[in-house]
Amino acid sequence: MSESDRLYVLAQALADPVRLAMLQQLMEGPATVSELQSLTGASQSNVSNHLALLRERGLVHASREGRQIIYTLRDASVGHLVESLTLVAGKVPAKLWKSPQLVAARTCYDHLAGRYGVAVFDALVAAKAIKEPEAMHADVELGARGEEVFGRLGLDLSALRRERRRFAFACPDWTERRPHLGGSLGAALWAACAERGWLTKQQGTRAIIVTELGKQGLREELGVEAPLPEGA
Repeated sequence: MSESDRLYVLAQALADPVRLAMLQQLMEGPATVSELQSLTGASQSNVSNHLALLRERGLVHASREGRQIIYTLRDASVGHLVESLTLVAGKVPAKLWKSPQLVAARTCYDHLAGRYGVAVFDALVAAKAIKEPEAMHADVELGARGEEVFGRLGLDLSALRRERRRFAFACPDWTERRPHLGGSLGAALWAACAERGWLTKQQGTRAIIVTELGKQGLREELGVEAPLPEGA
């Protein structure tokens, strides 16, 4: 299959409202057929057929846990694709705007987004840990103090550069319309903060809770001040 043919079948897989809704739901975490059926209102057989096509096109992965089959996005690149399509369409999911907690801090597949995500990005630029990107979606380069700043958090930058995904890029934030840090560096930063107890994921949602320890740690290590709530 040629490259243009592969792009066509991928676009075809995304060109269905039910399949796109399921992919957006899987952005929030693993789900079963019954959970996806409840979300879309489609019949079980219809949902199963859609999932079979998404598996065939390499967009989702299935694993068995007991008697249930659990579906997840294949990897971070699929999450970024879904985010980008939604952003280009200019349609932010209503639950993001309606949830102050999601606006404040949430996951963007596997890295930090929302006001805190943008605040971290700005603080890293100010600290010269990363350079200001040329544009949204552009690659982000390390700054003069990148090795020092990320090294304090235990990040192995050489190992991150060897990963198959992009090292770092300016990921567009749905609600802030400014970049947060994506790529393997963004994912590793989120993981390091979670391991330190600075950030914790609220079960069953993409919302992130920034702990008091986290507010202190982000301020002391990265110079991040708690973002003001909307209208403040």
